[in-house]
Amino acid sequence: MTRRFRALANRCARSLTVAGLAIALAGCAAGLQSLPLPAPGVTSCSILLTTIFSNALNLPEKAKVKLNGADIGEVESIRAHDFSAYVTMRIRDDVPLPIGSTAELRSATPLGDVFVAIRPAPERAPDAPLLRDGDTIPLNSTTAAATIEEVLSSAALLVNGGEIRRLVSMVNGAGQAAGGRGEKVASLLQPSNVLISRLNARKAQIQTALRSTSVLAAALSERQHTLNDVVDAGVAATRVIAENTARLADLVDAVGRITVQLARFPSLQGTDTRSLIADLNHLSAAFNGVSVDPDLSMTALNRLIAIIMKTTNSTAAHSNLDVVRLAIGALPDKNYPGDPGFHLPDGTDWHAMVGSLRYEWNLLQSRIFGPDR
Repeated sequence: MTRRFRALANRCARSLTVAGLAIALAGCAAGLQSLPLPAPGVTSCSILLTTIFSNALNLPEKAKVKLNGADIGEVESIRAHDFSAYVTMRIRDDVPLPIGSTAELRSATPLGDVFVAIRPAPERAPDAPLLRDGDTIPLNSTTAAATIEEVLSSAALLVNGGEIRRLVSMVNGAGQAAGGRGEKVASLLQPSNVLISRLNARKAQIQTALRSTSVLAAALSERQHTLNDVVDAGVAATRVIAENTARLADLVDAVGRITVQLARFPSLQGTDTRSLIADLNHLSAAFNGVSVDPDLSMTALNRLIAIIMKTTNSTAAHSNLDVVRLAIGALPDKNYPGDPGFHLPDGTDWHAMVGSLRYEWNLLQSRIFGPDR
């Protein structure tokens, strides 16, 4: 009984082994294309965010959601409402997205798959609040991607609109203009490069000058009313000058003639060894020396004051003189013969006087009109 049971069990085991092997071979004959592929998805904990786009054309489900080029989630569903596309995204909860982030539909290549690119706010505080599960990025913070039709139409317009032809014509024209004269073009570009490098080296000074100019412009703008008042006053003054232009010209001409005449007097011009200012300086120095001289005595002057007061104590001057020695011309006193050169006027004195007057007159003319006149 036992042997018979064992034999039956062995036959059943062999039958099951053959059947399993047959099933396995049949599965291998089906091919790898029938095996299911792993579906993309967010395996970790995630949150749901809704993004509103004006146009979500060409955006497939399960599309990638990227932040700075890295995958952070995928598109879960797309629905239309109020002529807008509401895209529900599943985002990893370990990626911080501050409130104010923007979303745009982009593609890596002109004909590549469209994905959602998230951009954080450029200016955000470190403690800015983050987007939470169920939040929505509004329409004014999103940008729709260009459709394939728009890309192709733009490319067709670029190719068929003549822009490439014009670019080729410009390049050919530049080549013809510079043909055979490349060295001259290089010599022309070299000073330009030097100038740009110098400007770049002095950009701090240029920025300071521009900043100072900005401050000056702001100050002028603040004082615009004062400048307007000055300009208004200047208009009245200019009108008065315009009405008296002829008189002012005559005055300038008269001042010029007076200046020319004064320039002929060396005592005023100071071109000679003497001048009016130099004489005043010498006279002032003499008075100053007299006033500070410790040996100066006023005794003689005090003696003369009594005589002057006695002489001028009435409406007329009077004095008493005692003539001790007197000589008149060539008639000497018998007690004082006087200067033997004294004599009565004669013809020689007259000629000497006329000659001295003539000399002074010639000297005055040379001073006024110059030595050549």
